[in-house]
Amino acid sequence: MSLPKFDAELNTDTCDPYNNAELTLTLKLGFRQINPAGGAAEGTYHDYGRATEPTRKIVKWTVGSWNLWRKNFVDTAARFWNGKFWLSNNFPVYEFEKSGTKYRPNIWCRLKIEDRDVALGGHHHVIDVVRLHRSETWFGSHAKLYDSLDTNSVQKGTSSKGKAIMQRAHVHEVGHLLGLGHVDIGKAHCPPGGDTNATDCYGVADVDKYSVMGQGMQLRLTHAMPWRKAMVTLSGKGNALTATDWEAKMQRIYPRIPSEVATNAMLTHRPLRK
Repeated sequence: MSLPKFDAELNTDTCDPYNNAELTLTLKLGFRQINPAGGAAEGTYHDYGRATEPTRKIVKWTVGSWNLWRKNFVDTAARFWNGKFWLSNNFPVYEFEKSGTKYRPNIWCRLKIEDRDVALGGHHHVIDVVRLHRSETWFGSHAKLYDSLDTNSVQKGTSSKGKAIMQRAHVHEVGHLLGLGHVDIGKAHCPPGGDTNATDCYGVADVDKYSVMGQGMQLRLTHAMPWRKAMVTLSGKGNALTATDWEAKMQRIYPRIPSEVATNAMLTHRPLRK
């Protein structure tokens, strides 16, 4: 199914007494080079792509550096998000029978990122990328404008104890592409109608700063929301905004038989099946 931010596909062929259905979200990204003007080897580009912001030195992409950067982005971002969540199936859907026993599968959440040629079209997002000069250590990037250092781990903040908080910016930006906002949006210091890119929106308390949608690299159950919303659309069941519909877990949960469903059992260890 094609959705505005990504494609969603549910595979129930994987289901058996020990394995769940698999929900794969696919992001189709078109990366586009930003090179120095006039074919020059070196030049400058404004932070955030805005003429009112400072400029940074950039260099021309080579075929090798461009291909390597794209592959590293896709491989590492997909690895970070793929397979980290399971959704509890609290609805009588996708049930199957095996050897006379009925099972209700849960949903394993997958992510696939496709690096598609910009000229082919059909992207969910087109992303511009600058290659920074070796003298530059920072660039103002966002979800649709990246720099060549965004796949590196760099300090994005400091904890209340003075410890550096590290982040690889591209995994944070993929969260945005999936529809996730900054960690503190909705709190008094980061109202939804205000500047949600303000520093406080990236977390004030340490627990929020360390979130991948803050300044760090930690996943939270709330980050399963793109898959939860996709399941509501695919199944026609539930409300993705509540805690009980397609509830997210960060550990494997196994398919359940009717008696286990009736007691709302969550099977986190491999069950004994006949």
